Amino acid sequence: MNKERFDRQMALFGEEGQMKIAAARVAVVGVGGLGTHVVQQLALLGVGSLALIDSEELDPTNRNRYVTARHDDPCPGTLKVDIGERTATLIDPGVHVDKVPDSLVSEDAFADVIGSDYVFGCLDSEGARLVLNELCAAYGRPYFDLASEVIPGDPLVYGGRVCIAWDGDGCLVCHGLLDVAEAQANLAGPEARRDRDALYGVDRAALGRSGPSVVSINGVVASLGVTEFMAAVTGIRAPKKLLTYYGHMGRLTSPAEPPDADCYYCKAIRGRGAAADVQRYIREGVGAFLR
Repeated sequence: MNKERFDRQMALFGEEGQMKIAAARVAVVGVGGLGTHVVQQLALLGVGSLALIDSEELDPTNRNRYVTARHDDPCPGTLKVDIGERTATLIDPGVHVDKVPDSLVSEDAFADVIGSDYVFGCLDSEGARLVLNELCAAYGRPYFDLASEVIPGDPLVYGGRVCIAWDGDGCLVCHGLLDVAEAQANLAGPEARRDRDALYGVDRAALGRSGPSVVSINGVVASLGVTEFMAAVTGIRAPKKLLTYYGHMGRLTSPAEPPDADCYYCKAIRGRGAAADVQRYIREGVGAFLR
């Protein structure tokens, strides 16, 4: 270990803490506007092994917020996991990076999540969030779910949140942070979604592109998540289960409301491993249309 490189942070959490970070295997699912910030900070902290999971390529509209995306990276033609790998290895050539340029719901992605010690989810799809929440619960992997949001209007609302499922006492579902109905629609496939849209009068084609996204808001949310990771892994303190960033108000809160005590994911399937059969999503072919 290069003690000089890590001297300033070891002054905070000690050499033992640094060794724990170096030994950590971390999966980052979604290497986008949030995920590239997370990868950069994990590499700077000295995490020894990263698994990067994302099926998509760089888009011209991503250039305003993807850390280390270059002006000459081809669009299309540049995998987001390649940007993540480049970010990490430029910081630390010794970091081990495993890339999965595929959907979360694939054999390789599941294997990397299960084989990791900690998991960051930086996802847009509620369906993907539900699958990752279930997978991490089944195999007892601490799951850091990060989300940022900008809602145009009067008043303008922007910010984000970090939800950490650490020990079976709280997750996205029992904190009420995941739209289960939308997740089920995501997982039902294109035909079922078209039927649902027709039933409820939703013309998704008319909704246009994804909403606003700004690098600094993503950076705040990513930093909150990585700071909780750092504190928990080094033993400074237990992680906060939920942090909500109200950027438009300049406020950060940690809500005190307890999670649902009877959460299916935290209580019924946590730690069951293969017996929970999260692999059914792969058999059902969900990964073919879930992004």
